[in-house]
Amino acid sequence: MSYKKIAVLGLLIAASFSACAQEELNPVPSEGSNQESSSNRAEGASKEEPDSKSVAASAKTESTVAAGQSQKDESPESPQLLNLLTTPFVEADEYWGVQPFAIKSNQLGVQFHNGIDYFTSEEKVAIQAVSSGRVMFVDVYERKPDGAFQINLAWQTPTGEVLSYRLEPSAGPADQAKVANQKLLAQKMMDSMTIRVGDQIVEGQLLGYLYGQDEWAHVHMSLKASDRGPEKWLCPADYMATLEGSDLLPKSLIWADRLYKGSKRPQLCNY
Repeated sequence: MSYKKIAVLGLLIAASFSACAQEELNPVPSEGSNQESSSNRAEGASKEEPDSKSVAASAKTESTVAAGQSQKDESPESPQLLNLLTTPFVEADEYWGVQPFAIKSNQLGVQFHNGIDYFTSEEKVAIQAVSSGRVMFVDVYERKPDGAFQINLAWQTPTGEVLSYRLEPSAGPADQAKVANQKLLAQKMMDSMTIRVGDQIVEGQLLGYLYGQDEWAHVHMSLKASDRGPEKWLCPADYMATLEGSDLLPKSLIWADRLYKGSKRPQLCNY
């Protein structure tokens, strides 16, 4: 064999080995490998993006929580309850007796009385508001048929009831001289008033002064369920949170002893 043939044969053998080596370095992926790779990619995508059912459930839960929170935030506050001071007098020791509340057909048989009277023998007594509210009226009133004079005032409480005072220099019938004097006292009381119609007042606020003629001078305090419909009188003592620590009941018994000579023992609210 000639030298050239030997050289050509060597080149062919070298080329053949090079092709085999290249094939081993770059194998063709099998069908199974392609499926496994696709499965892995799908699994990764599944982990990264939640399915539509999960998204819907999560959105529904968040919506429910938000709605519940909104309802909680918008829910009305608990109804406000009326709470009265036990006396319209700034100084609680300035009244000696109390005439209690009594409906017309009360079990005890005491006279009908649509409020509570606070009697004083003082010539001048400071008067306060027993609750907050808006003033409805305040004026001088001539009482029929005896012509006695007094101050009438009222306000509506935040809970809708109407609370009224009558500032009376005395009680019972009055002769002409007494009526003339009451007229002067009524004007004096009116001049002392610190409130006007439409004013917003607060519990404990000074309203003015009661000027008395004798020991039967008093403030008549009444409470009406509302300013609408038929009159429905409420017992003020039923709305006094601090009633238990007050002297209203003992002083009502003093009044009862003077009027009924010990024959009746009324409560503050007689039904």
